[in-house]
Order: sequence, then C-alpha cells, then structure tokens
Amino acid sequence: MKSKDKDKLKNRKTFQQGTLLPAIRAALALRCNIQKRSHFDRKHYFYADQPAGYQITQYYRPFATTGSIILHDHDGIASEDGKSVEIGIKQVQMEQDTAKTVLQPPSEALLDFNRVGHPLIEIITLPQIHHPQTAAACVKKIQALLQAVNAVTTGMELGGLRADVNVSIRKKGVDAALGKRTEIKNLSSIKAVEDAIIAERNRQIAVLTDGGTIEGETRGWTLGASDTVKLRGKEGEVHYRYMPDPDLGPLIIGNDLIQSISENLPQLPDQTIAQLVKQHGLTLKDAKTLVALDDGERLDYYDSVRQELADLRAQSPNPTETVEQSVDQKSDVTVAN
Repeated sequence: MKSKDKDKLKNRKTFQQGTLLPAIRAALALRCNIQKRSHFDRKHYFYADQPAGYQITQYYRPFATTGSIILHDHDGIASEDGKSVEIGIKQVQMEQDTAKTVLQPPSEALLDFNRVGHPLIEIITLPQIHHPQTAAACVKKIQALLQAVNAVTTGMELGGLRADVNVSIRKKGVDAALGKRTEIKNLSSIKAVEDAIIAERNRQIAVLTDGGTIEGETRGWTLGASDTVKLRGKEGEVHYRYMPDPDLGPLIIGNDLIQSISENLPQLPDQTIAQLVKQHGLTLKDAKTLVALDDGERLDYYDSVRQELADLRAQSPNPTETVEQSVDQKSDVTVAN
C-alpha cells in the first residue's frame, strides 16, 4: 500500500462503537423504537462554533424513533396540564458536538473548541409542550432517565446535558398553526430552560403586538438576563444541504443486542418512586428526594441501611436493642435506652 493511501486511511473517520451502548440505553428509557439500520449525514453550515463547515448527524434515518415520556404533576408540570401529560419523542440521533459559545455582553463571544467532534445524542421532542414550567419539568425528567440508565456522565450544570428550545406562539383559543419559531441554544440548567422560554415568549408577543413579524433565528440566553439575544439567522432544512456522509457506512443494530440491553436496563425513576411509596411506606416527597439526590447514591445508602436493619432484626431476640447498639458502634453516638 502506498504511503499516500495509508495517510488517507489514517485520517478517515470511524464510528466509535463505545458510544452506541449508552445511546441505545437512552432510547429504550424513552420508549423509542430502535431501527435496525440507520445512516449518518452531513449538515452543512458555516459558523464559528463549527470549524469543519459541517456537522455529522442522523437527519434522514436516525437510530431511534417514535418514543414518549410521561410527566406527572409531582414532576413539576404546569397546573394547566392536569395530573399528567405525555410528550412524544420524534427521534433520537447520534451526532458530533460543536464548540462551546460563551456570550460576553454586549457584543462579544468566546469559543471553547475542546469538545468539538465529541459524540453525543440529540433527543428531539414533538411540539406538544405548551408551558415553560412543563418544558423545564420535561428536561429534568429526561436528565433523571438518562442518569438512571447510565447514559449521561453528569448533570446539566457540569455540561453533561444541554437543552435547545424552540419557541413559537399563537393566540389563545385560536385553533391555528403555531407561528414562526425561534431556537434558543445551549441552555445549561433547568431554571435557564424555563426563564429563557418566558423571556422569548414575551419578546415574541411584544413584537407581534407592535405590528412586527417573527424572524426565524437562533438566539442565545445568559443566566440572569431579561432578554434573549440574536446569534444568527435560522436556516431551513434545504439550506443545510444534507448529504450522506461518505466516510461512515450504515449503522446496523442487531435484535440480540437490543434484547440484551433491554433485559439488563436498570429500574427507571418512576418505578423506583412507586416502589418506595407502596412497599416501603415513604411519602412521595421523600421517595423523589432519595431518587434525585447525589445521582442515586442516597438511594443506595438507604437500601444498604434498610437491608442491614432487616438482617439485625432477623438475628436478634430483641431487635430494637440490637439496632441501637449497631447505630452506637457505627456512629460513636451514645444511644439512650
């Protein structure tokens, strides 16, 4: 093989197989259908956060489609949504990350290229969310699901998850299509999701009230700000010039792999909360707290303590005394009898 051909193979992009397993776990947790065959595409656009001039994604044939997530009132949805609401998942696709943009008001931005090209999954919901509070609850629930199945390395505040939200409005009580949408990029906290949607909703209402029109735009949001900021014009799908990626072949996922991952999927948060309430007698609030805190470590501690207490009770003719002695020995705290 010639040296030139070797260089071509060395620089050729390859699919990182290690990204597939957590991606499938995430899709199954979101009740998606895993596609046996999917493809990678190039999404072309020129912007400072994408030095290659294109992004590898799965626009036409993603690896997972048609899922859903159910939000309950105890998840923090808006009261207008009632006891529960089901949000459809259009698709889950694998793609590569872009640079991190840090806005520096009033007119500058910093770019961090360390994450460019890193693999990620994008979860696309259907436009079925009608309240900022419910949107924030949806992102929080998705984060909990991903953490439960070990499909995310850390939470939003540390960069393990980001949210892009699309906002469009229409008059109340009018059965009409939603208006022109804008997209707010890279929101990094649950509070930022709700606050940014409220700010953009209010901006669009003000524009239309003054007789203006909403432009399709990509906008940014800084925590603590009162307004969103235009980053660039929003291009339509035709302008991205999607094309099959010539370096990456189709992704084939076998039924045996899907079945194996599905059978070994950890218990999801809703199931755990229900079990804590019904079988262990915890309040809903306490059960949610155990599941949510410290990435599940509090729940692990609770289970280990509960099991140890159960063992002590089974071994001792006087369970209460034995438990008190055990607590005294482990914590160096004098227990009054």
